[in-house]
Amino acid sequence: MKKFAIISTILILLAAALFGYSLYHYLDVTGALDKREAVATNTEATVAAAVNNAVKDDEQPTEEKTAAANTDGIFSAGTEKAAKYVESLSTEEMAGQLILGICADASTAAEEMNKYNLSGMLFESGNFTYMTPEQVTEAIKTAQAKTNIKPILAAQEEGGAYTTISDLTGFTEYDFNPLRSEFESGGLQAAEKAEDQKITMLKNVGFNLNLAPVVDVCSDGTQIMYSRSLSDDVEKVSAFAEYAAKFDQAKGVSVALKHFPGYGTVPDSANTGVGAIEDDRTAESIRSVDYQPFKAGAEAGAHFIMMSNLLVKSMDPTHIASLSPTLHNELRDNVGFTGLIITDVLDDADYSAYADGKKPVVQAVLAGNDVILVRDYATAHADIVAAVKSGAITEDQLKAACTRVIAYKYVAGIMS
Repeated sequence: MKKFAIISTILILLAAALFGYSLYHYLDVTGALDKREAVATNTEATVAAAVNNAVKDDEQPTEEKTAAANTDGIFSAGTEKAAKYVESLSTEEMAGQLILGICADASTAAEEMNKYNLSGMLFESGNFTYMTPEQVTEAIKTAQAKTNIKPILAAQEEGGAYTTISDLTGFTEYDFNPLRSEFESGGLQAAEKAEDQKITMLKNVGFNLNLAPVVDVCSDGTQIMYSRSLSDDVEKVSAFAEYAAKFDQAKGVSVALKHFPGYGTVPDSANTGVGAIEDDRTAESIRSVDYQPFKAGAEAGAHFIMMSNLLVKSMDPTHIASLSPTLHNELRDNVGFTGLIITDVLDDADYSAYADGKKPVVQAVLAGNDVILVRDYATAHADIVAAVKSGAITEDQLKAACTRVIAYKYVAGIMS
């Protein structure tokens, strides 16, 4: 009996010891799990917060971030120098650098550019009537030498009916057919040879920008840009855009690929002369075809892309492309263009219905254009300055666009 009691006591103590050890182990493991779960929970919360903040930053960029992003790219080498230069400019001077005026009289071009601080001027054939090549060269040289801020001196040499100097009597050695005619007669090689000759001619006279070539992809004669375009073969049009960006600009003349997002198959019958030309194509068809030449040119370093004045209803039914934030974002984000965005002529028609109740030039700045092409540059300048003073355009927005223009001028060798 005594032996049984001793054994029982030993068993009870052993059981108690085993229970205690199990309880201790359970509590220790549970605590560790709780700690790991707490750490994991905290980590997940931290990651989630970071992701949310990143999404918010991406969806709602500050003006400072937007400006910084837009200074990256093909003109980044000139950005720091440009930013310092822009600090010395007044609001009026910065506003003028956003405007490329269409010249009324070559003899007063420098005076007008200085008066309104214009980034430069587009010259037309009528500016040089009866002038010899030497006189044209002297007029361009004078405009450059007498301008306070070194200017963009632009021509429009597409060939065919759209020329600045090649049809003048003094330039008989140059006779450029429409782009499509060059291509149909001799293929891509003939089109590229004509392009080389245009750029050599412009460079010799003193121009530093050609508002060309047209890279719209058109398939038949019923379409608006058919005669001015190269082909309906998107690969060949893309190759031509790449060639122009690489080889024209290497000779010292910038190109402006046009007209984004592309007139393409828009019929000529859509040009009624009343309001904007409306584009009924799907966004998918435009992105899959018409974007391709602009992408090729952008990747090759094209300095400018010109927006069209089309109303692309599938992508932005309330703004023409030149005034559309949506289409400017498409050009930056989808096409990947980091150069200067320029409007088509913004006062050749009344586009106020597409400007959100603002002056069209003001909406053009807000939409994302760096350069605005107008005939009435005096009014455009006054409208931009007034918008900055009222806060409709912020100082940061004005400064960012001006910095991009000046950075371009440094990189292109217009300013030094």
